[in-house]
Amino acid sequence: MRPQIWGGMGQTMFEEAKFRVKPKSTIFNWICEKIFGKAKGNESGGSNSDMAVLTRIWREHTKKYMGTLLGVMALTALNTTTEAYAVSLLRPVLDEGFISQNKQLLLALCLQVILIYLAKGWFYYAQSLIMTRVTTKTIQSIQQHVFSHLLSLDIGFFNRTSSGQMLARIVGDCGAITNIAVNFVTSVFKDLITCISMFILMLYYSWQMMMVILVFFPIGVLAVQKINRKAKEIARTNSQFSADFMSKLSESLQSIKIIKSYNMEKFEGENLKALLGFMFDLTIRNVKNVSMLTPVIESISGFILAGVLLFGGWQIANGQLSAGGFVTFLGAWVSAYKPLKSLLGFRVQLQMALISAARVYDIIDTKSAIEDAPDAVELTNVHGDIEFVDVTFAYTPNRNVLNRVSLKIPRGKTVALVGSSGGGKTTLVNLIPRFFEPVEGKILIDGTDIKKVTQKSLRDNVSLVSQEVILFDDTIEKNIAYGKGEKCDGVAKEDIVKAARSANADAFIRGMPQGYATRIGEKGVILSGGQKQRVSIARALIKNAPILLLDEATSALDTESEFEVQTALDNLMKNRTTVVIAHRLSTIKNADMICVVAEGRIVERGTHAELLKLNGEYAKFYSMQFNKERR
Repeated sequence: MRPQIWGGMGQTMFEEAKFRVKPKSTIFNWICEKIFGKAKGNESGGSNSDMAVLTRIWREHTKKYMGTLLGVMALTALNTTTEAYAVSLLRPVLDEGFISQNKQLLLALCLQVILIYLAKGWFYYAQSLIMTRVTTKTIQSIQQHVFSHLLSLDIGFFNRTSSGQMLARIVGDCGAITNIAVNFVTSVFKDLITCISMFILMLYYSWQMMMVILVFFPIGVLAVQKINRKAKEIARTNSQFSADFMSKLSESLQSIKIIKSYNMEKFEGENLKALLGFMFDLTIRNVKNVSMLTPVIESISGFILAGVLLFGGWQIANGQLSAGGFVTFLGAWVSAYKPLKSLLGFRVQLQMALISAARVYDIIDTKSAIEDAPDAVELTNVHGDIEFVDVTFAYTPNRNVLNRVSLKIPRGKTVALVGSSGGGKTTLVNLIPRFFEPVEGKILIDGTDIKKVTQKSLRDNVSLVSQEVILFDDTIEKNIAYGKGEKCDGVAKEDIVKAARSANADAFIRGMPQGYATRIGEKGVILSGGQKQRVSIARALIKNAPILLLDEATSALDTESEFEVQTALDNLMKNRTTVVIAHRLSTIKNADMICVVAEGRIVERGTHAELLKLNGEYAKFYSMQFNKERR
């Protein structure tokens, strides 16, 4: 049962997250590890070490906003300085305003307090406004970068990576880079300036009491180091579970019809529950670990406060410190306590964010398996001659799907590929627009190797209509216009209608609630199978590419829908070089050439009549279908 599989996988990952103490090597590595984490490499063996990630974040996302961030830092410094000045007013308020009863001075001090807090409020307002703009622009820029890079990758990458994994990185992990690039820079700066200003104030009034604080400070630093090691391992495991959770959600929502048809709602719910259970355990373990910082720091703070009270009382009794000076010192310590605690916990937060940031960079650093050659040229004036020359292809090493296939398809002709599932028909078609790359051999269009032309110009000259129709959650008009590629927004309405008429789609479209402006839902859910296919044919018609690929475009349709779609396909195929993968052999009887593909080879080729006379594989397939239809 899958809940048990999830349990086994989750338990294994959970066990792998048992927290290990890594030996330190050089002094340099030790110092870098104390400040940032690993200076070279990381536990997972990836190329994105903590220092490398921090350097890239600075170079790619923080540096360009440095002017703005310096402005924010200036506002932060002013805000912090006013707070330190407000604390420093405690001594004259208490010593001269209260004890010495200097009412005029007390009034002046109160006026200063009002002005200080007015200034603090406006400084904070300006800082928040600027930071929100920078943060939002940064995260959107990162998400756009990751999304654009994903779209540039080859089809093989998407076959290996679930959509949920990619969503988790775009939606969740991208925010981590923003936190490091922007929020951490300013928040750490604010806390640091606050601590420095308050420590200077405390040092000014009593350096002896300041020593009491410094004695206990290293204990807090050591506690942070221990907590940080555990937090990093938990964050890495939790990040993977979060991606698995997104994958499971995405898969279930896309497969809802199958889930319901097999009454698997409860089963899938238990699957998700098991995964959520492991995520819950990790979350609790992380909270237990990180929250340990608070009782440690609070305990240390208790000792510090007790020491300050005792030593301060002794100094007051001996006339070395006034009551106002003591209260000012105490106020400065109270003001410094929260930012000091935040700084001690900063590295824990940083390490957790770096795990997510490294995952984002893993995607950005992924290279497409199919790239344009440095000297690639535009494919123009295409007539449509296609030639496969000794093409061999394998999805995985040493398991060939195609074996030295050679095939010539003259311009304007229709070639049909038939054969049993798994023979290599779809692979042959997918090699033409370079969705995949042959292991050996080459593919020529008008005598030019497609590896020597740009992918964009190649695909501009190829239209694809497949059994699995992909439509977008938009209007019918926009889905048809999509065939024009980047020029889709400028397609004239009359051209869309003309393409729809040729695809036998105009009549049913005009019968929709808003006609061509009707939104069709995710994957065209409000349309029937035949209607979806005709919209996709209209999209291919408006592209008007000289090469047409049809991948079992009518195999999933009923007889009436198939007739409508086949008529539309006949219009689409006119004057184009067409490669058809056929399930129903009756639809390709008039093809100029039929190729029987079996075990990665073309075992028979010829016209319908020639292959029937040959009485080989094609004749066997045709006889089986003919007898089945007669029954």
